[in-house]
Amino acid sequence: MTQRVFVDANVLFSKTLMDWLFLLRLENPAMFQVHSTEDVFAEVIANMRKKCPTAPGHRTAQRAQLIRKNMDEVLQGFPSDLDFTGMDRHDYHVHAGAVFGGADIILTCNDPNDITTTPETEPYEVIHPDDFFLLVTDSNPACVVPIARNQIKYWSGKSNHLQLDQALLKAGCPRFAFRIREALAHIAQLP
Repeated sequence: MTQRVFVDANVLFSKTLMDWLFLLRLENPAMFQVHSTEDVFAEVIANMRKKCPTAPGHRTAQRAQLIRKNMDEVLQGFPSDLDFTGMDRHDYHVHAGAVFGGADIILTCNDPNDITTTPETEPYEVIHPDDFFLLVTDSNPACVVPIARNQIKYWSGKSNHLQLDQALLKAGCPRFAFRIREALAHIAQLP
């Protein structure tokens, strides 16, 4: 059964995490679908602007377009009166969007307690990208090398970039970084 994954802003704010999420989605179309809300998109853009106040407007516009293009569904709203046990009241919108959208998974870098302190009563599971990327590639190991090859081709034309595994380490995905390091070693041995 295809899993519905509600994507939080911190995953979409990180170019590394966003890219890997969308690339894994493209290689595994029947495994999971991604959805989110306008509120999440607004948070991504606000954080981009906060990080780099003088960035040209096309940078945030391009990110917004890329996110929308790769989402399976953009939820236009969610209820304001759901029970919420999360420790971070600013994450109510994540909980409500996930419940309203019928999510099986909330993909976030947050502590799960920020979103719910009663996970056993929720219709979703809160999962960190490191764990999620491993779950996807455990289910379809054959997808790793083609994605890594395409990433190598893409980044080889860019200056000042980190190696794929280093970028994942920096983005908080050490175990998935190790998996990619193994794939890179495999690719290096191919003719």
